[in-house]
Amino acid sequence: MYKKIFLFFFVIFYSCSSNYIIYEKKGFAKIVNNDKIITSFPKGTIFRITNVEIKESIVVTTNEKSKNLGSRVITLPNDIFRKLKLDKNLPLIHMQSLRKNKIYIAKKTKTFEQEKRVDKKIKIEKINVMNLSEKKKIKDKIYLNFGPFYNKTYANQMYKVLNFKINNKNLIFKDYKDNNYKISVGPLNNLKEYDKIYLKLGKIGLIGFDINIQ
Repeated sequence: MYKKIFLFFFVIFYSCSSNYIIYEKKGFAKIVNNDKIITSFPKGTIFRITNVEIKESIVVTTNEKSKNLGSRVITLPNDIFRKLKLDKNLPLIHMQSLRKNKIYIAKKTKTFEQEKRVDKKIKIEKINVMNLSEKKKIKDKIYLNFGPFYNKTYANQMYKVLNFKINNKNLIFKDYKDNNYKISVGPLNNLKEYDKIYLKLGKIGLIGFDINIQ
């Protein structure tokens, strides 16, 4: 039963990320002490890299391809980290690939202050047996979100799979609304905890989650 579920999600997530021309992903970057920008995509791929927290972005071209990035989506030099004002403890970014003939080639973009505050005004109510009011007081924690699922059965299957693989029910909780079912893993306190969970989920292909820091 679990093998079928694993295969189902692996196919979905792999198919969504195989075409680099329309690739988008949120994840953590790694800082390096050289000038190389490394991803799992071919050398010369163009990406817009955005600091998720402050909505500031920069367009870069990759220097090297690697299959050994682990839980990081990209490695970035120190100067780009500084330009994007990334938090070295939780350097959460959004990557979006650009076509080489795309008109937009700006080196850096900024978002107006009003736009920056939009996502901070959105509140998400979580439903679980845990004391979620206390959970909301915790800041700068990592949450991995699966969904939304239109079908509650699929969401329950995901919940069972995550419980089976992670084996820590305190980390897995539900956000269930009609036709909008989500499963989350968290809080994770730092990147070391994130790496451990990522390794477990990566073994079964469940790396198509969304990342939030709250």
